[in-house]
Amino acid sequence: MADPTAGPHALTTGPDGALWFTLVHSGRIGRLLPGREPTSHRLAPDSGPTVIAPGPDGALWTALEVGALARIAPAVGRGQDEAARP
Repeated sequence: MADPTAGPHALTTGPDGALWFTLVHSGRIGRLLPGREPTSHRLAPDSGPTVIAPGPDGALWTALEVGALARIAPAVGRGQDEAARP
């Protein structure tokens, strides 16, 4: 992501083989595949996603500074991802 003020914070490998990262100051989760442009998923602007990790359900989970968790379900092989707060 081109904006250094977005606050890149944590990085993990997802079940889809992509690198996933949090952008704590912009309320976004980013996804990077080699040779492609990064994409991102918007959460609430004040959510503050911090750490991110793959879960046993095949989704990625991130802790939010607002005291909640967010679940990101990579659409392996379907070309689309889903981001939601449980």
